[in-house]
Amino acid sequence: MKFVSRAPCRISLIGGGTDVDPFAKKFGGKVLNLAISLYNQAELTPKKSPSITLSALGEKRHLTSVNHIPAYGQDKNFDLVYAVINHFKRHLPSGFDLKLTQTQDSLLGLGRSGSAAVAMIAAFEAWFKKPSSPKQLGLLAANLETKKLGWPGGKQDSLAAAFGGVNLMSFGPGEKTQVSPLKLSQTTISDLKKRTIMVFVGGSRHSADQQKKLIAGMSDQAKLKALFGLKAAVAPAAQALKNKHWPLLGKILHQGWKDKKKTNPAVTTAAIDKIYSLAQAHGAWGGKLSGSGGAGHMFFLLPPQKKSTTVKALTRAGAKEIKFNYDFTGAKTDAT
Repeated sequence: MKFVSRAPCRISLIGGGTDVDPFAKKFGGKVLNLAISLYNQAELTPKKSPSITLSALGEKRHLTSVNHIPAYGQDKNFDLVYAVINHFKRHLPSGFDLKLTQTQDSLLGLGRSGSAAVAMIAAFEAWFKKPSSPKQLGLLAANLETKKLGWPGGKQDSLAAAFGGVNLMSFGPGEKTQVSPLKLSQTTISDLKKRTIMVFVGGSRHSADQQKKLIAGMSDQAKLKALFGLKAAVAPAAQALKNKHWPLLGKILHQGWKDKKKTNPAVTTAAIDKIYSLAQAHGAWGGKLSGSGGAGHMFFLLPPQKKSTTVKALTRAGAKEIKFNYDFTGAKTDAT
């Protein structure tokens, strides 16, 4: 039998960064995000022998048994895979093949590691017939990244991957976590889709490097003020979305992008600023770079009649349009 799990990536509309400690633990953070139809998929095939074959990132690893997993840091590209396996180590009845794939070449800035962790965990839980709730699944994935591997970051990516949909999330003070699905009509979802575009602007980076810069700035009063601004914008953004006040939502996103750049100037580059200004010049109400910044995907809200000309202009400037839909399923596993 084979277990195939997939988990969606996400667009963080507003509040990203406030879910990261120490800000979240001390002051409480809030995020509004949307799961999208770009996925990580984990394919888990148990076998009789104790050997393990791992495939991810275009690379393969062969282990004679679960007792031969490298220490974290020795094989960094596979650290997240090893963390998931180590979590389930005592339950493993045999060896297995595990293949991790994604639906497009780059998921940079879209919560890719959180999505990958959730997909792998869901596959193992299906094997052991011990599924957990979406909240448990998302928090386990986040803890493996931040606690076991020591990667700086928040919890929103893995929770969005586990739940799917459009969610209001709150983190802290302390260890509290709450996920509140935002109930939107099909008309609202359709209208939102008509008014959004996403483009890939290229680049490469590890989220941990950007998160370290964000955390380092949390003692700076100007950067702290920007984080509070992002947190305060979440509720008005959710209300504007529910009421279909698109120009107002765009205005909130625009201010959020300015605040995000204040929290960590390394979030943007001259090339990213050029793309953003070009989108505005062609009618975008607002937008942002998704994720911790520096590279990846940009998301814009704009009048439907402006989409075609804006996409053409951004394409001429070197960006690539990414087609997507919204995902309301979250993590899903099939056994075949």
